[in-house]
Amino acid sequence: MEGKGNAADVSRQRPSEGGRRGLREEGTVVAVRGDLAEVLIPRGRHCEGCGSCCMVSGDNMLAEALNEVGAREGDRVEVELPFRTSLKAAYLLYGVPLAAFLVGLGAGSLLAGVLFDGGFAVPLGLLFGFGSLALAYFLLARVYAPGSKAASTYRPVITRVLR
Repeated sequence: MEGKGNAADVSRQRPSEGGRRGLREEGTVVAVRGDLAEVLIPRGRHCEGCGSCCMVSGDNMLAEALNEVGAREGDRVEVELPFRTSLKAAYLLYGVPLAAFLVGLGAGSLLAGVLFDGGFAVPLGLLFGFGSLALAYFLLARVYAPGSKAASTYRPVITRVLR
């Protein structure tokens, strides 16, 4: 090492997974519960519109992160959401509702063709499309509610203690 940190800091680093880095933020550990830590993180540009973390104020959010490096309360840490995990989360957040909207749009148009001889295809398609979109978001919110087992698969990880 080139004079940065000491042996204790090195032992508290998490090895990189597959060489591909994910979305990273720095924050401060405010509480530790078992292998989880609550980390106060300044809101970054990657986090806009996500909503998976609890907002504390307009500029900060509170994230529950996996604490594999043994960070303690008050430690400044680096938190990472692995690249593959962030892609899966983006697909769930945007892809699934979009697919539900398109399926609902098609189903409503087909139903209008059968029931009304093609009349009302656009209004019924839009009604089914937006209904499917709302249903998809409702189901995703229920399945991936904070604290659920499914939501824990998208939990960020503390990769190292900075100081």
